[in-house]
Amino acid sequence: MLNDPIRPAGGARIPVKLHRRVCLVQTEDGVLAEELMARKKLAQDIVGRLTECVLLVRPGRVESVVQELQKMGHTPQVRSS
Repeated sequence: MLNDPIRPAGGARIPVKLHRRVCLVQTEDGVLAEELMARKKLAQDIVGRLTECVLLVRPGRVESVVQELQKMGHTPQVRSS
């Protein structure tokens, strides 16, 4: 197949890494995610931005992130699987 989304032209494989037990902050819009990243105390606990509205939390820093969000006046919903 020429347009196979899994395997690009030429049969090359794309390396994929799967992580378990990661913590994410999901916002309703990208502007709020930007605000969170601009907050120095929160930014140090965020590894990166996965999408416009999803931030990846540094391992072991969930409680710190939740506390900082609460200080900012947010009411985060914490979900676990």
